[in-house]
Amino acid sequence: MPSYRHHDMGNLYIHFDVKFPEDNFNTPEKLMLLEEVLPPRALPELNPDAMVEDVVLEPVDERDQARAQQQGGHGMHDEDDDMHGGSGERVQCASQ
Repeated sequence: MPSYRHHDMGNLYIHFDVKFPEDNFNTPEKLMLLEEVLPPRALPELNPDAMVEDVVLEPVDERDQARAQQQGGHGMHDEDDDMHGGSGERVQCASQ
């Protein structure tokens, strides 16, 4: 999430609590009746030119989440730091 005061990004944690029905919760006959009552299924239109990004949901470490809430998100490890060696001075390019 953007922090408009500090112009840096933070972590966004989303907690989903989804309760799915158990396997074989209904009979095929009842499902056929349900399909008769509901409108026909619409197949999604796929745009071949659409840019898509595959993502993998990862479990949240509750200790990190609690620490982020206590610190307000400041001081958390940033994955972008790994690309730059983690420490040292960063150089910015200036136009001449």
